[in-house]
Amino acid sequence: MLSIRLESLAKHIKFNDKVIDIGCDHALLDIYLVKNNVVKKIMASDIHEQALDAGIANIKRENLEEKITTRLGDGLDVLTDKDNIDTILISGMGTSTILKILDHPYLSKINKLVIQSNNDHFLLRNSICRLGFIIKAEDFLVDNHKHYINIVFIRGKAKYRKRELMYGPILIHNTNYLNFELNNCLKIYHLIPKMKLRYRLKLGREIRLLKYLLKKGR
Repeated sequence: MLSIRLESLAKHIKFNDKVIDIGCDHALLDIYLVKNNVVKKIMASDIHEQALDAGIANIKRENLEEKITTRLGDGLDVLTDKDNIDTILISGMGTSTILKILDHPYLSKINKLVIQSNNDHFLLRNSICRLGFIIKAEDFLVDNHKHYINIVFIRGKAKYRKRELMYGPILIHNTNYLNFELNNCLKIYHLIPKMKLRYRLKLGREIRLLKYLLKKGR
């Protein structure tokens, strides 16, 4: 059975998307997408040979070698123009790693990004939108007591306010997500030593903004 975390990504993939799953690990999501006819074919890649070998074994076990191709290598380096990939799926990585992967000439051929980053979602949104994408969809979910955020980017141009890049133009209206962020900020605020005035002031502003957004959404 696919985890809630991985299944939440599947709903953002469409049948005609030509997808590469970067950092596919054991290829469980790729197998799910093909077996459930979410996509006709998919490419699974990983930089770690051991992880990819586990994925290949799972693919062979399901007799899906003709529908799931595999590539060993670093991010978009595994692609050629003949692959005709237009959608990138990335999960289980930090924002800095994701942005390094996307800093590649092949990105110009990509129309859609489905990303589940572990951290720094402001930097993720801000950087990818500067690359010529807009935010199409966002999810906030819990799986095995851990919190995850999915962000779907598509080609386009839009202007976002700083608060929208911080909390997401869609998630900024999600009270569960805002309460989660507020509780985190409050916990950190009480742990900051009083002599760290600059950090306390900065976090205090964020707490006031989150309270305002929650009050506004009622």
